[in-house]
Amino acid sequence: MKNDQKTQENEYGQLTGKPVAGSLLASISIEELKGRSVSLLPFSAGALSEARLQQLWRCADGEPDGRCWTYLPYSAFQNRQELQVKLQRQFGFADAMHYCIESRQQAAGWLALLNIRPAQGVIEIGNLYFSHVLRQSAAATEAVFLMLQACFRQGFRRVEWKCDDLNLPSKRAAARFGFQYEGTFRQDRIIKGCSRNTAWFSILDEEWPPLEQAYQAWLHPENFDAAGQQKIRLQDFIQLHQKNK
Repeated sequence: MKNDQKTQENEYGQLTGKPVAGSLLASISIEELKGRSVSLLPFSAGALSEARLQQLWRCADGEPDGRCWTYLPYSAFQNRQELQVKLQRQFGFADAMHYCIESRQQAAGWLALLNIRPAQGVIEIGNLYFSHVLRQSAAATEAVFLMLQACFRQGFRRVEWKCDDLNLPSKRAAARFGFQYEGTFRQDRIIKGCSRNTAWFSILDEEWPPLEQAYQAWLHPENFDAAGQQKIRLQDFIQLHQKNK
């Protein structure tokens, strides 16, 4: 039985959740995260250099159309100055930690840690912008892996993924990355003047070890051919390692 399903009975015969031993030590340190094909650079650590800002602007300005901004809480940027202001203000997210995604020494997107609750051991990965340079690439998957790995290594017991319930690509990505669908919060918020139902996903700490092994197997150089195409899908590695858990 998984930990989140375990219960105990109190002196009144009522069921309560499984006790959490000791105090939680969850915290996030601001540091660069490096992988094989990607690096995550914290905004607060000086990642927003003029060169990277220009690279991010070229990515945003070079999008083939505006569909990548539809489900984000902001629209396409009119100029580089507007993008810079949004980046410097963390896009208006309170207490967020944003990271610049750098692949092949070029800034190509961003993602963030949101709704950080160290006392509860809960954190969310969100505000993802994978530019047209990153989409459906190994670098994009590795960026998510590095974030997940950092969160669980630093003591978090739950990592969340939330998106508009109509955002089918994000929901498919959550499932591919190993997140479990939990439900939909109806009329959860208003985004750009429109009502939004929010789909919730999560990964728990006890679910992470086989997922981490699956990611590492998928990211191994031998899993890619000379053209950089995967030989075995991440989903297949996840099924294999969860079966052998």
